[in-house]
Amino acid sequence: MDDRSRYELGEALGRGSMGEVRDAVDRQIGRRVAIKTIRSAAPSERAITRFLREARIQGRLEHPAIPAVHELGRDSQGRPFFVMKKLSGTTLSKLLKAKGARPTHQRLLRAFADVCLAVEFAHVHGVIHRDIKPENIVLGDFGEVYVLDWGVAKVVGEDDTFDDISEDGLETRAGAVFGTLGYMAPEQGRGEPDIDARADVYALGIVLREILDADADAVAAPELRMLAERANAPRCEDRPDARTLADGVQRYLDGDRDLSLRRDLAREHLRLATEAFARGERSTAMREAGRAIALDPQLADAGDLISRLMLEPPTETPPEVVRELQQDAAHRRRASARSSVWGFLAFVPFLPNIVIRGGGWGYALLVAAAVSFIVVLVAAIRARGLSPWWVALTFVPILFILAHLFTPPLVAPGIAAVVASALATNPMLGSRQASVALWALMSVSVLGAVAAEGFGWITRT
Repeated sequence: MDDRSRYELGEALGRGSMGEVRDAVDRQIGRRVAIKTIRSAAPSERAITRFLREARIQGRLEHPAIPAVHELGRDSQGRPFFVMKKLSGTTLSKLLKAKGARPTHQRLLRAFADVCLAVEFAHVHGVIHRDIKPENIVLGDFGEVYVLDWGVAKVVGEDDTFDDISEDGLETRAGAVFGTLGYMAPEQGRGEPDIDARADVYALGIVLREILDADADAVAAPELRMLAERANAPRCEDRPDARTLADGVQRYLDGDRDLSLRRDLAREHLRLATEAFARGERSTAMREAGRAIALDPQLADAGDLISRLMLEPPTETPPEVVRELQQDAAHRRRASARSSVWGFLAFVPFLPNIVIRGGGWGYALLVAAAVSFIVVLVAAIRARGLSPWWVALTFVPILFILAHLFTPPLVAPGIAAVVASALATNPMLGSRQASVALWALMSVSVLGAVAAEGFGWITRT
């Protein structure tokens, strides 16, 4: 392909370890297409054989969900390329990971049913995909569904060993094992040479599980859960075929529910809800009762339990609320500790003043030791949640010394008020009795200096 050829090449749409897909315009027909080429400048004959094999497999599977191959040829350097339909859409992998708006659960299930039918079509024609995963499924912008990447497909009765072709990464490995870890059937992961269509069914079961897990209401689809479990049976003999998967999903979408199964599951969820309610776990009870109602709207006991949960106040604080309060208290305690550290360090500038006012180095060292001790205690409170009463008690000698050095009514009362107010905001000192005791302790710290002077225990200021 060059500028004078039939196709006008555009930007690269995707790259793999061996091939590259580019946007292009078919000048002869006037349509946009995708062209896949080999990336290597000098590919081996085995690599070329594998590339051509992929094009021929995909080209002979004429199905709406398998991108059509329009042409197979070679460029001016003799490297093969094939032209296929240009797709417009998003991979199922991206849709399942999307946190915002995405197709409805029903839309994803309909797309999955279409994928199953496309895979069944390939099986009927003797082709096993061997690498089905959400990355290889595309949902078109106008309702289309496509199954991509037939590069490692196995054709029943044909040789498919390409041991001399190396590919990077854990995905789609060359040699004895083809596929993607996490989606391989057990026999496929063991490298058994005679795997059949049931390996694809196993991968489809994994994809169905991921679709169900992506929806919070998937608990209300037990039929689909059981269908996925059948597809993921360890023994390939116990798995259904791809059409059975498609039919099961379509029956669900058509409203054909297994009522007996749903009623049994609803009663089980009701039992769990009742037990949780008896234990006082109201959130668990509400969740399980809601699931019971979703499975069997006629289950009166579940509705009654939900009504009680909504109308009757709890006799005790629910455990989950207690946990939330404890977590909130721990958060506030850590925030208070962080701000307290800076407040404690604010006492350091007082040390030189203490010496200047005649307190001497003994007082200064005492205050410095007390401040250091407080800083250590606050760090301990932040890490271990120790009682702030230790901090309050450590402030007693500091306030006593400040009251003695600067006369009791001058500096110490203001500092005592600030300390008491700060400690009173701590969740562990939130009761009225604790607040009164805290203010009394701070007052004693200041008035203690007055009393000590009055009794002659210390020199007068």
